[in-house]
Amino acid sequence: MQHPIGPQCLGKLHHPALGIRLPEIFLPGIIAALKKHRVAAGLMLSFGRETAPEAVIQAPAGRYPITLGHTGTSIRAYQGAAAKAARRAQVPVEIEADHLIVIGSPERAAARITGVHTRETCDPKKLRASLDYSFRGIAEAAAVRVVGCFTTDTSDLFRLEVDGLRPAEVEREFQRAFPPAEQKRLLQEYAGRSFTFPAADGARTRLRLRRLQVMRLGLKYQASLEAGLRLYRGIQRELRRPFSFEISMDETEGLTPPADAFFYLCEWTRRGAPVDYFAPNLGFQKRADFRGSRRKLEARAKTLAAIAAGFDGALLSIHSGSGAAPDSGKGKGAYAALLRATGGKLKYKISGVYYELLLEILAGHARGAPERKLFEEIFANTFLRCVEEYVDRGPLATPLLVKQVEEFSAWVATRRTKVFPPRADFFRFHSYLALALRDQKQRRFLREKLIRLYRTRPALRRQVDREVKALTERLIHGLHFEKNWPE
Repeated sequence: MQHPIGPQCLGKLHHPALGIRLPEIFLPGIIAALKKHRVAAGLMLSFGRETAPEAVIQAPAGRYPITLGHTGTSIRAYQGAAAKAARRAQVPVEIEADHLIVIGSPERAAARITGVHTRETCDPKKLRASLDYSFRGIAEAAAVRVVGCFTTDTSDLFRLEVDGLRPAEVEREFQRAFPPAEQKRLLQEYAGRSFTFPAADGARTRLRLRRLQVMRLGLKYQASLEAGLRLYRGIQRELRRPFSFEISMDETEGLTPPADAFFYLCEWTRRGAPVDYFAPNLGFQKRADFRGSRRKLEARAKTLAAIAAGFDGALLSIHSGSGAAPDSGKGKGAYAALLRATGGKLKYKISGVYYELLLEILAGHARGAPERKLFEEIFANTFLRCVEEYVDRGPLATPLLVKQVEEFSAWVATRRTKVFPPRADFFRFHSYLALALRDQKQRRFLREKLIRLYRTRPALRRQVDREVKALTERLIHGLHFEKNWPE
């Protein structure tokens, strides 16, 4: 399939999707790698965390949670910059509205990145507010006229407690939640039936759902499906042109069971909504190499890829793609396992690793150099904000942040000089806050300093461009994305 240059809808294509938190800094190296290796790629930011409508970005500090649009890069700005860079380089890209998160607060959404999950009852008022905010983001993306893909995440609406109910309780809940005709339909379509899916290697994946299991699945995903469909229909109304669509289950507490994936995709598509990419939880953690069995990872991915492909050829989308360091990928053997499992057809997302790489580059300069001074200022301000959350027990004071602040404080107490280790746990998990911090003039002063330093220090600019390009190339080669953009 031949793709024109510039922003577009790629469809079901084997490709990477790359987060551009600071497009002014990251786009040159990324675009250079894509052009060199003839790679069509996604360029994205998370609508639930990283980016936000222009009005939210420009609002005074305190009007919105600090985690909302924390990069300081608006929807309009990142999509416009991505489109301009792609057209100039004549590279095909799919500009993505990533992670339209429903009902989760910005703080909860940020906490999920660190692996911290909390459960809340579905509050109708919060749900309306969350959907309205998502529709604001969709409207701004549509107005820029270059967006080609949307990823939704309604996993906060999963009723996970249903798995712990006794059979009699499940029966009662099922009868209460669904009218008789819908109960009959669900049980007739799924209970006691077997379903088979061919895998990439020719093997066959088989599922058989029990009656009680079907009732649990119906209860667990009813609200999520309804909210997701409202988002999808809203995107259709705003865009009125083709777009790729992805469903994310990645940021749940546990692995995605095959039966759950199958049921969700069945119920989604029977509502008349398509899916191009499906993002299950494969056991990946953000900012960490994969530590589990590669054999089990491959088996899980193969099963889920086979199920996804049964729905008009949908591909797996792999989230949490960054590892423990900018040069680690996802750890030895992880890429190979995913390629075998999917037959070399997948979508793979990374985002925060580019920012992490930038900070490590700054930290690597000699003490006293402008680059090193700015890194130390970012480090110190991030730590102070984390301490404020810790002391005040603020909305970001998760058990993980509390532990990380206490451990780093104890470690620092044993040193006689100031220390700024770029891979300190609290910093790796919370350095994103630095981009959101404001000064007395309401400027995102650290973000502005980063961009100004990059633009005014030619040697730094060359180093950053080179390292960003190299990181992108490692991903391209590791997952064989080369020449996915045909002549």
